[in-house]
Amino acid sequence: MRAQDKGIVLKSIRYGDADLIVSVLTSQGSRLQLFARSALKSKKRFGGGVLEPTHFISVSYEDRRSRIGGESELHTLHEASLLGAFPGLRSSYERLDFALKLLPVIEKTSRMGGDHVPELFDLLGNTLRAAEKSPALERLRIHFETRFLAMQGVLEMEADLLELAKRPVSEHASAELAGLDWLSLGRFTSRQLKLYLESGGVD
Repeated sequence: MRAQDKGIVLKSIRYGDADLIVSVLTSQGSRLQLFARSALKSKKRFGGGVLEPTHFISVSYEDRRSRIGGESELHTLHEASLLGAFPGLRSSYERLDFALKLLPVIEKTSRMGGDHVPELFDLLGNTLRAAEKSPALERLRIHFETRFLAMQGVLEMEADLLELAKRPVSEHASAELAGLDWLSLGRFTSRQLKLYLESGGVD
């Protein structure tokens, strides 16, 4: 059955000479695995670097569950079109590097298939948008990690953390912490995120 969706490209892995396996976080907050045959050759279906990580795309694919039954993880991608490229991320190495470090975090913890967490998609999209022009990328990283860990239910929510976790990441540069400093909070969130990922997250 042909299906359509929208999402942010988390990872593209080369398979053979011209194919790609693409991981996408859908707008519903689930992870979609797609096999893009001849993606590196077909400019008509996948031109302009549409399948690059961080790109917001629309996809048309064959949902293999309707053909073989069960819960197949890999679907056949027919076409993809670019909806948003976050061009500001590619204005400097620092911004692009920041964005690319977010993607493995999301990919590891986003569930395959039926579990939907739209807030995860919103958090990633809003953080990528903020990173295009942010004057304080380190604060943005800390704010992202705080909201992400709170969303996963693994953050001890003291008053200051609770306040920060409730604020949109677009306010990272102006957010004030009454009882914490950003340097200490950054060390704390990095440590908690590392422990969470090492524990296997939701997998």
